[in-house]
Amino acid sequence: MKNKLEINTIEQITMLLQISLAIFLVSFGVASLFAAELFIICQVLIGLLMFIIAYNNQKIYKRKYMTPIYLGLGIIIIASAFFG
Repeated sequence: MKNKLEINTIEQITMLLQISLAIFLVSFGVASLFAAELFIICQVLIGLLMFIIAYNNQKIYKRKYMTPIYLGLGIIIIASAFFG
């Protein structure tokens, strides 16, 4: 029974980046409740997190069907943050 994933250094960095972005997202999400200007930062963090999740989904977990959805959501969220 082999359930371990073989993860190289780049994939470890992207997993750490995903965790750290999620922590920043929660903290800026709480802060945006008190200061509405921080919501734009929250949107950008969500967009970046979607890109990192798409990469990890493709390279680490080998789930190819959700990757375009995460990429599309990332593009839409970042575009709405900058142009909305």
